[in-house]
Amino acid sequence: MKITKNVLFGIDDSDFARQALAGIGGLLKNSRDLKMTIFHGATDPNLPLLSKVLSLSPEAAEKHQKLWSLEAQKVLERAKDSLTESGFNPDMMSTVSEKKCNDPAGSMLKLAGSEGIETVAVGRWGKTTISRQVMGSVTYRLSQMADNLALWVIEPRIWVHNVLVGLVDAPITYRVVDHAARYFAHLKESKFTLFHVIPSEPLQCWNSGGVIDKEGPEEYQEKIVGWLKEYTDRIKEIANEAKERLVSAGVPEQNVAFKFQRQEKGIARDILVELESGNNGILVIGRKGSKDIREFGIGSKANKLLHTARAFIVCVVS
Repeated sequence: MKITKNVLFGIDDSDFARQALAGIGGLLKNSRDLKMTIFHGATDPNLPLLSKVLSLSPEAAEKHQKLWSLEAQKVLERAKDSLTESGFNPDMMSTVSEKKCNDPAGSMLKLAGSEGIETVAVGRWGKTTISRQVMGSVTYRLSQMADNLALWVIEPRIWVHNVLVGLVDAPITYRVVDHAARYFAHLKESKFTLFHVIPSEPLQCWNSGGVIDKEGPEEYQEKIVGWLKEYTDRIKEIANEAKERLVSAGVPEQNVAFKFQRQEKGIARDILVELESGNNGILVIGRKGSKDIREFGIGSKANKLLHTARAFIVCVVS
């Protein structure tokens, strides 16, 4: 079988990570041509320090080293069991263990690059995450570093498989739609909502002083109306093309809806409201929109959504 989709999932020895992996397995078990690679980066114990503190003989220290390595392998075995129990085909999974791994995020990105993997996935939290943090350190580093990959951040608390696809007036929209189609089109019972928030009036409708142009309020209103019509017509064209791509990938046409609204609380917050009120469990968005934000590894709106969205999966597409 030709593999066209490959997901690299980073695991640690936590119940949450295994639950997230099982959730992914249940979601993708009926997807064709997909392989799941489970990665675990194991840190090595400081044997010289351990031997000194516990007064261990060289033989006892070596025994501890073997036990440590065995436990790392057990992490992967438990992960495979969780994925198998979700209904995912064992023949479509593999495992990778890295010893002396002090940078799991960096190791995952390196492995993805060498294997041609386009999607990396992790649980929102890990074993060492402090409870008050919104995400674990590895997840945060991946969100900043994975600028050429799709990143899935998983929180297995919502089991709804409806998909909310964020549209923007930028070329990345089609990459977002294609990603949603490739990985989720097999969800025949799921609703796909193409959602767009119309931003506030553009700067060209205001003068340099931030007030209504010299033409007067009537001319200003005409500018707004003209801009809004032009903008919504363009977004409707994007949405129609997005719908065609989803349907061509196998999503039932009646399951695809398009919704757009004027900005209310802010684009990211408006998407969050729709995500929760629309009974969606999967959010697919672009890593960056129309603005090229060089100071950060991820766009501001995607960053807000990644930190605050409570969905089964938040997919950030580069």
